[in-house]
Parts: sequence; C-alpha cells; structure tokens
Amino acid sequence: MAKRTGLPSVQRLALQMCRLISRYQGLIVVLYPANPALHAALAAALAACEELRVEIAPVLEQGV
Repeated sequence: MAKRTGLPSVQRLALQMCRLISRYQGLIVVLYPANPALHAALAAALAACEELRVEIAPVLEQGV
C-alpha cells in the first residue's frame, strides 16, 4: 500500500497561491508602496510556490 504524502494537495495549494499572488501582487504594491518587506515577501512566495509546483510534478508522475 502506498503511503500518503499529501503532495497532490500541496501541489493544488501551490497553484492556488501562485494564481492569487499573480492576480493581486500589482494591486498590493500600488496600495502599499511604502512596504518593501511586503513586496519582497510576495515575490519570494511567488517564486517558492512556482518552484514547489515544478519539483512536485515529476514525483507525482513517477507515482512515488
């Protein structure tokens, strides 16, 4: 019996997070121009969720 890893759920959440950040990042930057830490955190989160999706995809394809 295969062990549950939660990776399919994590992959779906990463996709959702990337979509939300992509959709609202520009507006957030405009609304909060004096908060460079928020801008940096959004950019880092977007990069992280994109990379997470990339790294999970081959694992799920292998069925591991």
